[in-house]
Amino acid sequence: MSLIFAATFFLLWQHRRQAYIALLGVSFLAIGGGFFLHYFTLSSLPVSKLVANFLFLAGGVGFAIGGLARFERRPPVLTTALFAVVGFGAFIWFLFVQPDIIGRIYSLNFAFGAITLTMAAELRRAPRRNFVDNILLGLLLVYGASFFVRPVLVIWIDGPYESYDNIHQSLYWITLSFSASLFLLIFALSLITAIALDVMEELRLESHTDPLSGLLNRRGFEQGVAETLRNSRRRRMAVTLVVCDLDHFKSVNDTYGHAAGDYVIMTFANCMRDFTGSNQIAGRIGGEEFAVLLCGSDRNSGRLFAEGVRAGFGLLPVPHLPGDMRFSASFGVAEWRDGETVAELFMRADRALYEAKKAGRDRVRVDNPLRSPAAPLALSQHTAETAGR
Repeated sequence: MSLIFAATFFLLWQHRRQAYIALLGVSFLAIGGGFFLHYFTLSSLPVSKLVANFLFLAGGVGFAIGGLARFERRPPVLTTALFAVVGFGAFIWFLFVQPDIIGRIYSLNFAFGAITLTMAAELRRAPRRNFVDNILLGLLLVYGASFFVRPVLVIWIDGPYESYDNIHQSLYWITLSFSASLFLLIFALSLITAIALDVMEELRLESHTDPLSGLLNRRGFEQGVAETLRNSRRRRMAVTLVVCDLDHFKSVNDTYGHAAGDYVIMTFANCMRDFTGSNQIAGRIGGEEFAVLLCGSDRNSGRLFAEGVRAGFGLLPVPHLPGDMRFSASFGVAEWRDGETVAELFMRADRALYEAKKAGRDRVRVDNPLRSPAAPLALSQHTAETAGR
């Protein structure tokens, strides 16, 4: 079973190319080799036991480091390695210096228990754990504690063991094989499921992210807006939408080429990102059109935000374009009204943006909340102007 999981993680590593996945594959390979050497002797029995238990401890350290790397936790390499070295040193002592099977059993089990509980302690501090992660945490806690309880209890019931004769038919080996198999099965399936969930989340983010600007695309932005408005309605929180459009962008593409236009977009996206916080949603909703949803902000705060981005962008040079060349953007601001749909909010912000364009560009306009939500003529004029930019 360990070899099957090792092959599975190596296959996953070929597609993901992340070091922790390869390390998990190596760790399962080491565990499989350790069990193999417990049944088949190399040159002598002591050498086989020595190599087998070294592989067990190496696999345990690999599990701890690889498993925690998946959760972006700093692996406790020194701590786990120290437990492994102490446990293996004690095993060597009870194998060659003062032969004692019970001492060897306790040395290895207590080392494994310390490594497993160390991994559980680090995983417990990991942020954003999902259901699968919590299952893995519970497994580590239970199994880590069992390394201290199970050998003591089993030896008290079935021991003491004087030699390796019939050790594979003993209660200790039966409980060890069963618990190890169960742990490896759940541990591997939990990590495989977690990796699959990571892949799904990355695909979801890619489908919602604009590759050029790094901001949300229109689909991702509109979904974020819809979810935020639902929460804001429940919490009665102010929300303001800011839409913006790069001025004279078509002339940049016509004069300097589309690559230069891409640098202008990236520069503006970076500027916008510098001004947005964790409670704000920013996206590129069209070719040169951007939008930001400000949570907990009214129309006056929205205007100040837009003025800050406008002034900041006007000072920035664009890579690969003349150093003295500066660009501008126009902004429309609209505060959300309770009961208003996403489309209506966008329509009012877009109307304010049209007014900023009409007034000469490079400015901010705030929609009057007392006006009617519909403005078909102005909107159609702005749509036609946008198509021609």
